[in-house]
Amino acid sequence: MKNKKTVIIHIDALRREYLSGWLLGEFFKKKGYNVLLTSRHSSKRILKFLTPDIFISSHVFLLTPLQWKNITSKGTKVYINEAEGTNHLHGVSTTYPETYNNKTIDYSLFSGIFVWADYSYNFVIKNRKIDSGKVYLNGSTRQSVLSRPERKNDKVVVGIISRFEIINTFDQRHPFVNLIDLDPEHPDWKWYYERCAVDSEAFSIVSKLISKLIKLGHYVSMRAHPNESIDSYKLLKKKFGKFFEIDKSLSISEWLNNVSVVVGTTSSAFTEPYLSKIPIISTSKIQNFHYSGDYQFHDNFDLPAYHPKTVDEMVELCTNPELVAKSSKVLDEFLNSFYSLDNKIDPIVKIVDVVSNENEDKSTNINYTIAKFFLYSLDILFIIKNTIINSKGINVMKNYNYNRLLHKPSKFMKNILKKTL
Repeated sequence: MKNKKTVIIHIDALRREYLSGWLLGEFFKKKGYNVLLTSRHSSKRILKFLTPDIFISSHVFLLTPLQWKNITSKGTKVYINEAEGTNHLHGVSTTYPETYNNKTIDYSLFSGIFVWADYSYNFVIKNRKIDSGKVYLNGSTRQSVLSRPERKNDKVVVGIISRFEIINTFDQRHPFVNLIDLDPEHPDWKWYYERCAVDSEAFSIVSKLISKLIKLGHYVSMRAHPNESIDSYKLLKKKFGKFFEIDKSLSISEWLNNVSVVVGTTSSAFTEPYLSKIPIISTSKIQNFHYSGDYQFHDNFDLPAYHPKTVDEMVELCTNPELVAKSSKVLDEFLNSFYSLDNKIDPIVKIVDVVSNENEDKSTNINYTIAKFFLYSLDILFIIKNTIINSKGINVMKNYNYNRLLHKPSKFMKNILKKTL
């Protein structure tokens, strides 16, 4: 009997990619693969000692050019599943750099790159010396229709979607750590200082909103950005009490199932509530500080939002039971372009089809039992390390770094799977 091939899927940011990565793994299992999910603390280590048949990474710079060369020379087929799409040159050149650690990245080593849209597709083929047959216009697995169940919840809860990772880093490092090394005279860092101002002001706006809503007896749920520390929001929990909830679900889809309206700073974070047809309220008209330059594409996400000019107006909108979701043809066209939403094949299904077809006759390189034991051991060791050495480390792991002992598929995720497989 032929042994099953093993695919390892890297989960880079837990609350951003766990649902889509887990679903991707489940579809690989349906195709007859053994599947292992790894994270920032385990991916590099398992690849150093074991040779999986397939490795799916979120970025081309997860490993060094030499490490990519070493693992592919042993027989591992590496695929890149784009984690952060873009529609401008700075973003795409950062996502697909020419060099890493002062060494040139050999893009020919990758068996395939799955990109979100035309911009990345054209850039990679033209600028990174890779066969066009290895680049797939796939769309984002995070926007897979498989992860968007029908909404049936009628409970009135105001959802605050935060995007404050510049002032609230996921590992709780002090802002000075970043600011020390930035060149204030270099134009490339203008966006960072803008984000500092926008994030700070927007946080104050939503804090004032939460205070007013809770005084009126309304429930509020805060969904932190995947690159934020959830622990920081304990300050708000302490201030606002039982009417305020810090969302800890592992996917934004699960959170959206429990809110009736979404409030936030205008950004691509509005994508999921928009596609789920949930009313969106933007802080943009209350803000004094706004993005410029490359970040101006966020203006598209402002189109279907309500735009109160004061916090009091925002309160009225949040508490209006007749509030309905708006639509925008301009945003629909933008989302189709940015995420390739009009692709006929779902992005998760396409990755599985491409990889399985290309590796149908390939013999297995790895003992799955040994690999699974190795990963369990790593997860245990990192829990111990972060518990003993760093008191904050275990919370960072719980909220940001996938660990098979700490993170299990929720009932929501399992229900999605039942409907899709």
